[in-house]
Amino acid sequence: MKERSSGTRHEVRQLFSRVASLREAIVFGIAIALFVLFNVLSGGKFASSDVIGIMAISTSELGIVVLGVALLMICGEFDLSVGSVSAVGALIAATLYQLGLNPFLATAIAVGGGMGAGAVNGLVTVKFGIPSFIVTLGALMAWRGFVTLVTGGLSVIFRVRETHPAFFSVLQGHVGRVSAPLVWFVVTAIILGLLLHFHRFGNHVFATGGNKEAARAMGINTNKTKVICFMIVGGLAAFSGIMQIARSRGFQAAQGTGMELTAIAAAVVGGTSLYGGVGSIVGAVLGVLIIVFLEFGLIMARVPGFWYKLILGVIIIAVVIANKLLEQRRKLA
Repeated sequence: MKERSSGTRHEVRQLFSRVASLREAIVFGIAIALFVLFNVLSGGKFASSDVIGIMAISTSELGIVVLGVALLMICGEFDLSVGSVSAVGALIAATLYQLGLNPFLATAIAVGGGMGAGAVNGLVTVKFGIPSFIVTLGALMAWRGFVTLVTGGLSVIFRVRETHPAFFSVLQGHVGRVSAPLVWFVVTAIILGLLLHFHRFGNHVFATGGNKEAARAMGINTNKTKVICFMIVGGLAAFSGIMQIARSRGFQAAQGTGMELTAIAAAVVGGTSLYGGVGSIVGAVLGVLIIVFLEFGLIMARVPGFWYKLILGVIIIAVVIANKLLEQRRKLA
């Protein structure tokens, strides 16, 4: 009886050890801890329906971009231009709407433009062998300069709520009691999750990011895989930008500034490897939640803004170290 009990405890410890080693489990634990901490510090206000509703919108608009960024990072590349591409997509949609185009058609064209920008980033990266960090850094500056040049720093009106209520409802309305942005985020996460974890393309993404030469030896077109990932990121960034201007009723030239670093931070916090080949959609979602919890929690706690960046930086470093240790442990196992 004692031997059976001892064996059972050993099996439980082994199971717990395997579960605890998962990146998602670690990130999930951090997210829960932050939520509980900030709810206690705010006297329960952090978990109020109003605050959760606001955080859901913020999570969705950032999260849609993070999902694409995480996919690209797993493929072994970076995109620092997502904030600027988001602004360009929003500008295209707002401008076409001002010219009298139906907002649905304007959105489709703008998302296509974002995918085109992503395709350019991908093609330059793979055809000329230039690190994507450099290519997209240049794209970040170029697209931001384009936005400022076209608008002169002025805003562009996008008041679709009054003129096209159906369009507004699709992007910023509600499905029952759930906000439309959250629905878009969840749907995007499900689609990319199925694509990454249950489709052959996902295998190509992991193989390309994990070992490009081995992937090529297996017959995988790594260049094509990377370009497709860049296009997905560009399209999602543009769509996120359009969601933002539908909510704010106008485009601002500074829209999306800093989004690229926040998106990469969320992906890294969610367990996506900086070296490629490792990550998950679930982890990316949890990474976004951590970023949003930190931002809103510190604001509600009336903590100075610089603490947000300090704490986020420490968390990123800690998560990277933890991921490295877990990877070493996996190789030794």
